[in-house]
Amino acid sequence: MSNRGPYIATGVVLAIIALWIIPGWLAWFVFGALIGIPVVAWLTLDRGQRRRIRNMRNRRLP
Repeated sequence: MSNRGPYIATGVVLAIIALWIIPGWLAWFVFGALIGIPVVAWLTLDRGQRRRIRNMRNRRLP
């Protein structure tokens, strides 16, 4: 697994538990927010900021 793998696996397990414990509509709202917030944040960046983040992730110089 990559460095982020355990965090992703933990998030998936917690989401499944939350869907089981929390009432239906609230669980889906939380699940949608957990996916939607990072997507909206990524889309608000301009092209240069996205490139800089990808370069940092790939450990290259900007």
